[in-house]
Amino acid sequence: MQRVTGFKALAGVAVAATVAAVGHAAPTATTATTAPVAATWKARQLDFTFTGFTTHYTCSGFESVLGRLLRAAGARPDAKVSASCTAPFGHPERISIAHLSFNVLVPLAHATPAVADAKSKPVEAQWKTVRWQAHSPLALDLGEGDCELVDEFARRILPLFSVRDVVNDMNCVPHQLQVGGVDLRFRVLAPLNAAKPKT
Repeated sequence: MQRVTGFKALAGVAVAATVAAVGHAAPTATTATTAPVAATWKARQLDFTFTGFTTHYTCSGFESVLGRLLRAAGARPDAKVSASCTAPFGHPERISIAHLSFNVLVPLAHATPAVADAKSKPVEAQWKTVRWQAHSPLALDLGEGDCELVDEFARRILPLFSVRDVVNDMNCVPHQLQVGGVDLRFRVLAPLNAAKPKT
């Protein structure tokens, strides 16, 4: 087993860790699992603070990865992430802070009157099975260094979505890039015609 220790910066992310090079998990796709259901969009707002031990993100890098996670989890494409930046441009933040503004699908049958009477038309949706791992799906551009952020997303942001059967097998080790550490599975209510991510 080869181990490499050092400091690494990629795609707006600064990582200080130990890498264990033992291969990657096989990619998995997003799959539809049930019949279509009527749904409607519901607005969500959240102030999100993240302090990672292994990875520190630049301001733009934090916005980028959170935006990808929101949309991959089923948020409407117009989801917005506005980070508060204190570090010099291009430098990682010790503490990353962002305001999230996004819309999620809720079953029309379970929607409150205020939501059901919204201007948006009913959406044909479906419960879809999603699995996130390092390097899978490719469109998410996740690596082992994103383990802590994905874990926090699962605990604090994912509950704002219409989800079922969440299996959080995240195994994040502080100050290390844990191969196989990123493993999150869930079923989410998503638009029926949503594009399938590249695997």
